[in-house]
Amino acid sequence: MTAVDTLSRQLLPWLTPAVAQLEGALRAGNLGHAWLISGPAGVGKINLALVLARRLLGDATEPAVLAASEALAAIASRHEAADRHPDLHWLFPEEDKQTVTIEQVRDITETLTLTAHRGGAKVVVIEPAEALTTAAANALLKTLEEPTPRGYLLLVSHQPGRLPATVRSRCQHLVLRAPSAAAIASWLEVSPAAVAAVQRAAGPAPLRVAAALKQDTHSIFNKLESDLAELSQDRSDPQAMAQAWAKGDTELALGWLRRRLQEELKARFAASGGSTEVTEPAGATLHNAWRSLPTRALFDVYDRAEKLVNQLGSGLNVELAIVAMLNALVVNRGRS
Repeated sequence: MTAVDTLSRQLLPWLTPAVAQLEGALRAGNLGHAWLISGPAGVGKINLALVLARRLLGDATEPAVLAASEALAAIASRHEAADRHPDLHWLFPEEDKQTVTIEQVRDITETLTLTAHRGGAKVVVIEPAEALTTAAANALLKTLEEPTPRGYLLLVSHQPGRLPATVRSRCQHLVLRAPSAAAIASWLEVSPAAVAAVQRAAGPAPLRVAAALKQDTHSIFNKLESDLAELSQDRSDPQAMAQAWAKGDTELALGWLRRRLQEELKARFAASGGSTEVTEPAGATLHNAWRSLPTRALFDVYDRAEKLVNQLGSGLNVELAIVAMLNALVVNRGRS
């Protein structure tokens, strides 16, 4: 079974209500021609889009439950060349590129004007939709405004705010949210405590949690913690760390940093008296490295990290932006 087959014939269990909502609209004849499916990375948006696409293309078979190991493997290989339904079209950034180009959009809009290969619907999935260049988004507007008969557009987005308002306003919007830790634990067949421990570093999205448990991503977060503590005390090079973050999973690293900053800020506001010492071993290293940083500096870095996440894939020089952000966390600049 190909990755596309896996993601279209099986369903992550917390997405069942969303599928029921969409199928209800389809049966009632109220399903719009363009949908924006948004939510955090790792919540399963592409799975939902492909299950819906399969339904629109005429297969009403009830999807089976998608297990974690199959989900992670299929998502990792989903863009590999493979046979799929001739009326399912999928736009994503080409290899070594970060954007969906106007040429890709023009090709697909022309295809939509042709008769479906199997005489039914035609479905276009754009993933991630925020990768559309300005010109590509403008080229898509005509199709959004004047849909072709039985043509459907499914825009999958981690960051819908980056899409032009003209595109967003012409789509029905479905927002997916991460399920509870208990629901994730049941799916992964682990304890809620194990899920909660991973979520502290990896965030709430279930596929992020599954990947962390499978790949021991927790050790990656431990290294980020110790490396950043060294950096904050001016004992390591911001440039080298920025290069590593830019070449690796930048979004994962930035998400971790935001959560650590949020924890530190909460601890400062909750502290009583003048001491900023902590007794939690898991957080003590970085907490103590940041003790001399003013609270406003932590707020500033949190804001920079949040903005940088929203600018990933926009053409920004990510490495330079990370260097500037990390430099703001160096406490003892110029001192050993």
